[in-house]
Amino acid sequence: MKKKLYFGRVKSRKISIIKESSFKKYLKTKNINRLNSKKKLILEIGIGMGENLIYLSKKNIKKNIIGVDPFKNGMVNVSDYCINNNIQNIYLYPYVFQKFINKFNKLRFDIIYVLFPDPWPKKRHKKRRIINEEFLKTIFAILKKKGKVFFSTDNLDYFMNVKTIIKKFSNIKVKKINKIVTIKTKFYLKAEKKGNKINSLLFSKN
Repeated sequence: MKKKLYFGRVKSRKISIIKESSFKKYLKTKNINRLNSKKKLILEIGIGMGENLIYLSKKNIKKNIIGVDPFKNGMVNVSDYCINNNIQNIYLYPYVFQKFINKFNKLRFDIIYVLFPDPWPKKRHKKRRIINEEFLKTIFAILKKKGKVFFSTDNLDYFMNVKTIIKKFSNIKVKKINKIVTIKTKFYLKAEKKGNKINSLLFSKN
């Protein structure tokens, strides 16, 4: 049996035909295969509704930003914003990260963000969490030397689990961050409203 790569929803609400059409055109226009490889690259895995991706594109106008997420509403939200605001440095891949890495494993990134991934809190579901030893091996392989990975979660068990796994990587420096990594996204505010402590880590490749 083929291993399932994604367990969450790919859509939360209906997308209009016009936006769907614009999204498809955007993907063709901003094809990852044609991006300028000489520019520095930033990757966000799991973009949610895309607030952070848009913020990063404005803050890093001379860099290319790639967002990977099978959740279609967030992707369409970003493409719609880019079209209406003439944002030129965002590229989107609307499928799971495993498919992205199989297709674009030659790309090398300066910064990678994994912010508030689904914690799958139930014991029987923990194997569904995106961050495990295999995932970390993969992202460190596509991370440039001196590159950085930012990880945030409001689930303490997930945070402690990642801290344990990272000890297996001798060439990776780990630092706990006590301030907000980028901006207060929808998921950040949701965690804050619940009163959940947000824990963040910075991984640096030596």
